[in-house]
Formats: sequence, C-alpha cells, structure tokens
Amino acid sequence: MKNTKRIVIVIIVSLVVVVAGMTALKGIDRSASRSGIGNDMAFEESMSAGLAEKPLFKGLSRLSGELATESVQFEDATDVQVDKKVIKNGSMTVKVDRTDDAVGKISEIAKNNEGEIFSSNFHQTSKKVKSGNIIVKVPTANFEKTFNEIKEIASLVVRESTSGKDVTDQYTDLQSRLKNKQAEEQSIAKILEQSGKISDVLAVTKELARVRGEIEMLQGRIRLMDSQIDMATINVSLSEDPDITVVDSWRPLQVIKDALNDLIKSVQQFIDFMIALVIRT
Repeated sequence: MKNTKRIVIVIIVSLVVVVAGMTALKGIDRSASRSGIGNDMAFEESMSAGLAEKPLFKGLSRLSGELATESVQFEDATDVQVDKKVIKNGSMTVKVDRTDDAVGKISEIAKNNEGEIFSSNFHQTSKKVKSGNIIVKVPTANFEKTFNEIKEIASLVVRESTSGKDVTDQYTDLQSRLKNKQAEEQSIAKILEQSGKISDVLAVTKELARVRGEIEMLQGRIRLMDSQIDMATINVSLSEDPDITVVDSWRPLQVIKDALNDLIKSVQQFIDFMIALVIRT
C-alpha cells in the first residue's frame, strides 16, 4: 500500500512538471518571437531560464542535489577488531579389534565431550574385515581431549595428525565488508524513501536488491566460518586387524555343559562297544 501511494504521488508530480514545462515553453516562445531570437542556442537558454523560475522545478532540483550528496561511511578492515580465529582439524588411521565396538565407543566419547558423529561410512571386505571412516565434530575447547580419548581405543595407531588454521584476517575482512554493505544498504534505503521518477525508483530498488543479496552472501560465509571455528573436526579411518585374534569371554556354565555332553557321548560309545563285544563272543 505504501509503495502504491508513492507511485501515485510520483505520477502526479510528473504530470505537474509536464504542465509546468509546457506553460513555460509557451511563455518562452512568445518572448523569443518578440525579441527576434530564432537560433537553437537562444531557445535552450530561454527554456532553462523559464523552468528554473518555477517553484516545482526548484524543489525537484533541490531533491536531486540532496540525493547526489548522499554519502556512505566505509570502514577499513583494520577498524574491525575481532578475537583470534582458528580452525582446528585432526585425523588418524587406526586398527581396532572390532569395528562395531569401536564406533560405539567413539560415539560415546563424542557425546561426553559435547560433540556428535557428523558422518560415517563402512564396508566389509571379502575376508570379512570391516573398515570405514567416521567424522566427529566437537567444540574446539574439547578437541585435544577428544582426540586423545579416541586414540586410546585403538589397538594400533597407524597415522595421526592435527592442524590449526589461523583465519583471523579472513574473518576480519568479511566483517568489514559486511558492515560496509549494511551502511550502503541504509543509504540506498534513504534514497528510496524520497520522491522521484518511476525510472529512478525502479533503478534504486534494483540496486537495493543487489546490495541485500551481497549482504546475505557475506552473512552466510561468516556463519560457515563461525561453525568451523566453534566446532573442530576429527576424521577417523579405522579397520579391523586380521592378525588380532579376539578371545571370547570365559563362560564356565557353558564349559560344564560341553564337558557333560562329551562325557555322555564317551559313556555311550563305551556301552556300545561292550554290547558289541558280548554279542560276538
């Protein structure tokens, strides 16, 4: 509704300008005829002088001047102060006794350190050896603790590495660019609030949409970088070690049961042997 009202006002103003211009032209034609001026240069000067005397034309000229002098205060990247920003990552390749058990333990470790399993992918080879990859996300403050706890569940650590990437300069630059674009957005919004030609309104609206699109892109990049800074990533490649023989836990009742079964079979075989011996004799 507000935009419709603004467009109607612009159309009315434009019509008034046209009428005022036509009236001025008639006065200029009569003045030129009386003074005998017939060349184009004299005509243009007379037209400009006539329009300049009209109050409406003066108001529009003043508005154009105000819009032209509208300025944006830009900030330099050095003016934006942020704390040191570091992205931490770690990776390891390990051998485990049982992959399923190791995954369960890693999931528990991540949960205890306020993290989570981000993704996992496993497969089984023809030799029934299960291996795969698991990615853990934990708060950066718990990175070292989580990394060491995951290492402890491995039967063998084949390879390990950790890294920290300082992105303070990149983060500061993004923040500075965002503030400048937001200042530019406010300036364009003020211009859009002023009355003007429909073509001017459309041009300013298009420019405002472009700036807002750039602001959304910068905000998205900052959010992504924030998530990478706040949450460290640990990439774990694990596989079962075929050389490790896993001994089942001792079950005494099962041992007794198996022994009794063996004893019964032995007694049965002995009785069968004695029966066969008696019959033959």
